[in-house]
Order: sequence, then structure tokens, then C-alpha cells
Amino acid sequence: MEGRRLEKKEEGGGKKLPWIITGAVAGTLAAAYLGLCAWAVSRDTILPNVSVAGVDVSNLTLAQAESAVRTAFEQRGGDIKLTLVYEGLEESMDASQLTYTPGLVEEAFALGHEQFLQSGYQLAGHMLGMSSQVPMGLPEDEPALRDLMERMERAVAGSTADHGYQVEGDKLVMTKGAPVVTVDWDTVEKDAREALQEGFQEALGGGGGPVEKRVVLAASRSQTERPDFEAIHRAVYVEPVSAQMDPETFEVTGHTVGVDFDVAALETAYSQAAEGETFSVPLTVTQPKDTKESLEGKLFRDLLGEGTTRVSGSSNRKYNVKLSAEACNNVILLPGQEFSYNNTTGSRSADKGYRNAPIYKAGQSVDDIGGGICQTSSTIYYAVLHTNLEVVERHCHQFNTGYVDLGMDATVFYGSLDFRFKNNTDYPVKIVTNSYDSNGKRYLNVKLYGTNPEGIYAVPKSSTFDRVAPTTVYAPDPSVPQGTLVLDREQYAYTGWSAHTYRYIYDKDGNEIDKQDMGGSKYKMRPNTYHYNPADGDPATWPNGTPPQPGGTTSPVDPGVTTPPSDSGITPIDPGTGEPANPGTPDDPPVEPSVPENPVTPPEDPGPDPGLDARPGPEAGGSQ
Repeated sequence: MEGRRLEKKEEGGGKKLPWIITGAVAGTLAAAYLGLCAWAVSRDTILPNVSVAGVDVSNLTLAQAESAVRTAFEQRGGDIKLTLVYEGLEESMDASQLTYTPGLVEEAFALGHEQFLQSGYQLAGHMLGMSSQVPMGLPEDEPALRDLMERMERAVAGSTADHGYQVEGDKLVMTKGAPVVTVDWDTVEKDAREALQEGFQEALGGGGGPVEKRVVLAASRSQTERPDFEAIHRAVYVEPVSAQMDPETFEVTGHTVGVDFDVAALETAYSQAAEGETFSVPLTVTQPKDTKESLEGKLFRDLLGEGTTRVSGSSNRKYNVKLSAEACNNVILLPGQEFSYNNTTGSRSADKGYRNAPIYKAGQSVDDIGGGICQTSSTIYYAVLHTNLEVVERHCHQFNTGYVDLGMDATVFYGSLDFRFKNNTDYPVKIVTNSYDSNGKRYLNVKLYGTNPEGIYAVPKSSTFDRVAPTTVYAPDPSVPQGTLVLDREQYAYTGWSAHTYRYIYDKDGNEIDKQDMGGSKYKMRPNTYHYNPADGDPATWPNGTPPQPGGTTSPVDPGVTTPPSDSGITPIDPGTGEPANPGTPDDPPVEPSVPENPVTPPEDPGPDPGLDARPGPEAGGSQ
């Protein structure tokens, strides 16, 4: 009988395969989930089925979601109405009065992006129908909601139904033991916030019409418990509010009379009264600083400061001065507001009507758009110097202007140099400008009106020092006839000066109460420039300072003086006016500003700024 050999099976060998398969599957699933997590956190869009205050922001980027939520809030906020109700009393507001809180979408974006190991689950869940809602963010001390609560609290306090106290004239009258209404205002605010969130969900989530949410106040009436005297004080107290000028319409708003009482006195009177006895405590009635009528009578009644300058130069320059002054005319600054010359006039460009006129660029006189507008800023500054208004920013010109005292000018260059001052008074300030002609000459007048109950006034004074007389320089020019010198009539010479300005503040009786340092100013010297023919050689090398003459004749010229001799045929011209002028001798002396106080006139000044505004800008190298 043939036998068959059987192989011996290895014990336990058949049981390992299922575990290996299970481990492989688990590893694959884990890797797949980690990959899903990585994909989820790398997405730059919000998960599906996510909304913010009812607005669907699914699969939107942060910027797209922010725009969608803000737009929905602005467009539909007025359709969401919240009403507080108590026994026939109602106070309402709409959601458009609420403060929109940017960044709400960041909370929505965080879903599926912050926790790596949860992100895959959140992504998959939202793709399969799971949804998330992010509520509309409301500040803890939301002004509109606080105003609604205060209005309702006053309305409840003013109701006489089942009320243990009431305001009668200048007294708070109370009956001991009478029912006192007590409202849990913290609960009311909580309910109001929840109602608003429901309103957002319904209105911004695609609802068709307006949504009104009503919150009914639950009040308790107690005849036995001691009243909440602090709650009564909150309900009765009214902060006095002065009339103000509306920043948008510039109309005067109404005022509010303040009401208050002594809480301790009310508690004492209550304790001393018999059950059922009616007693009272006096109310403190506080009139505001300004009622509507009184403020209207005070507005712009006083001339705070004034300045007048003579406007010279070309017709284009005069036009630019007038145009820039008109931009500043009737500008009103409310208390605490700043005036910015650059922001008020805007960029001085041709499309705004400004014309070519002389300006300084890199120390040279050139024609450019807007030349002359620095005279307007300087005249306003000069008027401000005659007030106690705070100067925030001011820069001096590169050269002496001549139309205001040294140290009392203010140059500007759009985008870099500005003139700014602040209304540091308790009342609005108005700027009034007027460009006018008198006796054939043009003037610019600036007046600052406000309210000056104390009668304070200011007097600016400047001292000058470090005078630098114009030197003489020579420049070759082949077009100049041989044997002659020709004065450069465009690059007008200026005497250099330093100045320091102080503003002295006086009370109405003329007593000095303050001395304010307004800073120093440094004005450069610009030399007289003479052009010569290169064939004559450098004038510095001329024998005895005499230029060679054609045909062997000579004409004596002293190169050390600032003007050529009268027989040289050279007539210096003021480039601002086009009229003859002698450098070193004022042809158009500085116009004395209005109401000067001991003005300082520098001796032997070469003359006024011939219609130029001077100080190089940091980039362009010039100023207007």
C-alpha cells in the first residue's frame, strides 16, 4: 500500500494575513485623512454651507466674504427693526444705526483652517450638508443699542401707571409703600441682542421684506421691598448737553437740560417717611453751557484775527492767489478740528483752473502751475498769529517774501509741506477771505471769526539777525555783446536773513498772560548774477575790473558792486512785475500787514518777493 506524505502546517501562520490587511487599510485611511486635512487648511476659501449673520459666504475668499457681508448690512440694515415694549410704551431702532464690525468673516474662515486634525472632518462634514452660522458682531457697548435702552428706561420711569415716584417740576415726589416698577435691564439687553441676531438671520439670509423684532419688558412691582434707589436715579438722571453745530449740515442742534438728585437724600427721606406717606426731594436742574438760542447768538460774532497782504506779480499769479483764497473762504472748523491748506485747496493743477506763474525750484525762478498760492497760506498764517489758535505745521520760504514780516510766512508744497492749524477754542471758527483791488493794486484779506468770551488777543513780533547781503557772480553767455555785463533779470537777488517769531497773548485789559515761541526762520541769500561773453574772459581776470571793448576802448565796471554803472546799458528788471528795479533798492516795498504791532523792517532789504513762493520740496526741488 503506497503511502502519501503530508506537509506539516506551520502553527498560527494563517492568522496573520487579516491583521496585515487591516493595518494596511487603516494606514491608507489615515494617510487619506491627513491628506484631506492638508487640503482643507490650504484652501483660501471658506467652507461650504457657512453663513455670517445670515449671509451665505460659502466658498468665498476673505475679501469676497467681507464685501458680501458689509454690502448686505448696508443695504438691508434699515429693514431690521428692534422694538422694546412695556405696557403701551414703545421705543425702536433699526439695524442701520448699529456699528458694523469688520473682520466677522475671519471667524467663518477659521472653520476648517485652524485645527489641522479637525479640518478634514469639518470640510467633509460641510460638503455633506453640515452647516455653521457666525453671528453679527456687536460691540459690548454698542452706542445705538445703549441709546435705545436709555430711551426706554426714561419712558418707563416717566410712566405714572403703578409707579411709586414721579417728577413734578423741580421735585422728585415719592410715596412710601406704593408699587415701584423694577426692570432687569441686563436681561432686556441680552434679549435685545438675541432678537437682533434673529433679525439679521431672517433679513440678510434672503428674506423678502422688512423684519421687526419685539422685546416685551418683564417688570416687577413691589410694595414691600425697599426700592432700588440707584435704578430710580439712572431713570431720572439726564446729562446736560449743550447745543452744537452739526458737522455735516452746520446747523445748530438742540440742547438738553440736565436733571439730577441726591440719592442719599432720597434714601433718608424714604426711611423717615411713614407707610403710605408722600414725600419729595429737590431736583438739581442744570442748564447747559449753551442753549440753541445762546449758541446761535455767539457763533462767529468776534473777529479773532486778521491779515492783509499786497498781491504783486503777473496776472496769472494774482489769479492763482485769488483762486486758492476762494477755496479757503467760509471754511468752518468745529472745536478740535484742524485746518490743512493742502487738503482744503487740493492739488494745484491745471484742471482746477490754476495757471503758470513763477515759483522756486532748486533755488531758481521758473514758471509752473500754481505759482503764488503760498501768499494765501502765508496771509492765513499771519491772521492766525493774531489769535490764540494752535499752529500745528508751518514752514518758512527759502527766500524773503516781502509781503509779510520776516518769520511770519508759511510756504506749502502739495504732498510734502503743509500749513495746518487747530481750532483749540470751545466754539466754531470760520475763515473768510477776500481778494480785492484798491487804487490800482491787488490785496488779499483774511479774517478769522469765532467766539471770544474772554476777550483774549494776540500780537506777533519777530526779531531779525544774521543779515547776508547779496554777492555778485558771473556766468558766461555767448549771446551777451562783448565788453558788456548783463544782469540776470529772472534770478532776482535776495538778502539773506534769520528771524525768530514770538506770539504775545493778552487778556481783555491788556495784561500779558502768555508768550509763545513760534519758531525760527532762515531765509537764504541769492546773489546778483551777471552774464558776460566768454570771449571777454572771466570778469574776475579783467585788468582793473574793466572789460575789454571792441576796437580797443574800455568801459570801467567795478565787479565788486552789485549793480553795473549807469552807462553800461543794463537796467535790472523785477521779474515778478516786469518793471524796472534796482537790486538792493526796494522797488515794490513790502505791504504793511493789517494791524501790525511794532513791525520789524530789515534795513537795506533788496525788495519784496517778486511774485514767487520759495522753498524747495524734498523731491521736486521746488514750491508753489
